[in-house]
Amino acid sequence: MNPFAFFDIEPSFQVDSADLRKRFLANQRKWHPDFHAANEQMHRQALEQTAANNEAFALLSDTYSRVKCLLSIHGIDAEKEQVLPQDFLMEMMELSDLIEDAIAGNQNSREEAEAQIGQYFHKNDNTLNFLSKEADVSGFSREILLKAAAVYQQHRYLTRLRKNLSGITEL
Repeated sequence: MNPFAFFDIEPSFQVDSADLRKRFLANQRKWHPDFHAANEQMHRQALEQTAANNEAFALLSDTYSRVKCLLSIHGIDAEKEQVLPQDFLMEMMELSDLIEDAIAGNQNSREEAEAQIGQYFHKNDNTLNFLSKEADVSGFSREILLKAAAVYQQHRYLTRLRKNLSGITEL
């Protein structure tokens, strides 16, 4: 599903949240299954449209889901593309060691790990804002898309590390 096309929104790293919500609510009113209960075929179609509306809204409301969709539209699988920089991976190894110390009870390590993770998230958000402006000016070049894929993968990596630090185990 292309959520940008579903809402008739120009593909972009950024969306106007108020406009997106307005389109979502308009679709909810138009396709609410209760309004089509008398006609079985229309009711079934309304259920499908409502589900698609909810899914498209969820995808575009979340920054990193939106990035993943945008990459997919341009033929890049954000999960499989190997774009993480070596220096980032080395830094993450050091951060993982810090997290292990924190989990073992070292409060200073916990505070340092939390601070570093926050700084990386902030840096990623800034990079994504820069890429958004660059794409608005010059379009979605492969270079911009691959940089966005790296930011997406870094975000996932950092989210996993934050969960580890919080004691949440992923399966």
